[in-house]
Parts: sequence; structure tokens; C-alpha cells
Amino acid sequence: MPVFVAARANGLEVKGRLRALEIDWSARVGENEETRIDGAQLVSLRRFHLPLPPPPSEDHFLLANGDCIPFQQLRLAEEKFSFRHPRLDGGKETSLPMAAVALLWHDAPAKTLDAEMLYRRLRTGKRTRDVVCLLNGDTVAGTLIGMDKGNIEIEVEKRRVALKRTQLAYLAFNTELTESPQPKGAFARLTLTDGSRMTLTSATSDAATLTATTVFGARLSAPLTDTAALDLFGGRCSYLSDLKEGKYEFQPYLDADWPFAVNGNVAEHPLRLGGSTYDKGISMHSRSRLSYALNGAYRRFEAVAGLDDFDGRHGNVRLRVLADGKPLIDRALTGRDGAMPIRLSVEGTRTLTLEVDFGENGDVCDVVDWCDARLLK
Repeated sequence: MPVFVAARANGLEVKGRLRALEIDWSARVGENEETRIDGAQLVSLRRFHLPLPPPPSEDHFLLANGDCIPFQQLRLAEEKFSFRHPRLDGGKETSLPMAAVALLWHDAPAKTLDAEMLYRRLRTGKRTRDVVCLLNGDTVAGTLIGMDKGNIEIEVEKRRVALKRTQLAYLAFNTELTESPQPKGAFARLTLTDGSRMTLTSATSDAATLTATTVFGARLSAPLTDTAALDLFGGRCSYLSDLKEGKYEFQPYLDADWPFAVNGNVAEHPLRLGGSTYDKGISMHSRSRLSYALNGAYRRFEAVAGLDDFDGRHGNVRLRVLADGKPLIDRALTGRDGAMPIRLSVEGTRTLTLEVDFGENGDVCDVVDWCDARLLK
């Protein structure tokens, strides 16, 4: 059976087999002697020595809340997508509202130079119409009105246009009409080994199988061997990427401008560090400082930091974490150093500052990711 590492709000970790997950998000973890972790203390369950997988590369939904769900046998009727996923509703047909979907992705169109950048821009961009992009690069903007096995129907200026499903690259939805499904109270984000990401409103498990309900009402059943991570939200943990920043300062080396990025890196690619692909985090380029007002409300700051596996592998920086201007970490990093775990006390701190400074090579490839950057009460 797989081994998990359970992270707790007090900064301590427990490693062992997952014996049970209870309805209040409490977990029992261990080998010969198990430890019960109260649901209010549990931050995450991560598979030991298993890198977090990238999201699916083909045929998946990207929901407005960030969930990524592969699909089979897709159809649209009465503003609901019906589809199959082997772990949802016993592999039978399930459905979700069209309004919850931000992007329906099959593949990048021909001659796309950077598919990940395109995906990122579609994910973060704003649109006033639905946009169908074909594999040859042609686009049609309007209102999606139908989809079946063979065709896509879109209304363009009161005229129906039919397109072949086999020609589809992606379908990006009108962002003014999308709704981000968010549960009330504590919830979890599940990552499966196939790259699926799903928000769960409730979940339980025994030593072999996770059973849960997704935010769009489907029943999920997955063996623990298919589970890569379970991250808890709505409790004592706050991710920096969900908070409003205080102040951002950037000093260019020459004339480049690098804003900080949220839940992706500054080069418009995924957050990749230590072989894992992270969903939550902050990315910065040298030389920059990013501050958050804590006002003494948190006890700990945690992150996995380093130069991005792809865009920062040739970088060289100086990385600092400051609490009210006092350095808690100040060290040089190169792409060879990999991922650096950060676990710091910030009790009583009013302002937390992350800083990425120039290293020995100016600003070349200085893409730093602060993955899973979070504050704990």
C-alpha cells in the first residue's frame, strides 16, 4: 500500500500508510502505531517520493475553479456536459454544468510555438464570447449552442455555424458567464496520478480506497494507489496565491519587466520544481520583492522554493525571506540546488517579504517558484 506524508498546521509531519480518512477530514496515518490527526490540523496528504503529476495533456475540462478533469464520450445537452471518467459515478455517464467550465481542451492548434503558454493565457484571460479554435488555427467566436459526437454548433451574429468535432483544438468559454463552484466550509483538492484535479466537498477512506463527492455532485471512488495528493482548504491554512499582496517592487537588470505570477511561473508556464508540477504558488524574477500583511495573525510560513525546473534551470539567485525586515533566510541558489523546503515561525510578524536578488549571472533564467507557499494559524 502507498505511503503518505501528512502535513499538520503545527509544522510537524507524519509518514506512513493512510489507515483511514474520516468525514470531518481527520486522518489516521502510520505503520505499526498509527497517529490520528484532527481534521482542523490536517493541511495535506502527499504520496511519499511520488512527484506531483502535470495536469492532463489531452481531452479534459478546465473548470473555473482550477479543476482539471479528463473526459470520454462527451456530449452537451440543456447546458450540461455529459461525459465519462473511470473514477466518477462508477465509470457511468456523469454531468457538470456548462457554466462551471472555463476551457475544453483537446490539443494545441498547428504551428503553436508554446502550447503551455497558450494554455496559461486561455486560463487567465478574459473573454466576452465563446471561442472555438480548430486544429488548423482558425477561430470562431460566438455562443456555443450544441455539441454531439460529430459536430459543434455555435451561434455567430444570429447565424448557426456547424463545425466538425474532429477539427477541434480547444473551446474557451465566455468568462463573464462562467461560475466558479466553491463549497462552503472545509474542502479538499484531490490530485490523481493521471493528472486529474478535483475539488471534493466530502471524503472518507479505508486503507485501500478513497470515496468522495465532487463539488459538482459526482461520486468518486479511487484506490489509494491512484491518489497523488489531497490538500485541505478552508481551515487553518491560507495560500499566498489566494491572498491580496501588500507591495511588489521590481528592479530590472537591463530593461526587462517581470511582474510576479500566481499559480504559474513568470514565463507563463506551470510551476515545476523538484520534478513536481504544483497548482498553488507564487513565481518571481530577479530582482524583486513581494510583501504580504500578516498583522500577527499567523504562526508559520511554509513553501517549497527554488529555480523553476524548466525556465530557471540555468539561473543563479539570492533568495531571502524577511519578517518585518529581519532576514529569516538568506542564501544563494542555482538551478542545481533543486527544491528547498521552507518552514519558518512568523508568530507576531506584521509583514512577510519574499525577495529574489541577482546572483552571479545577472538576471539570466532567474525564475524562482515559491510552491505551496502558505501561512498557518
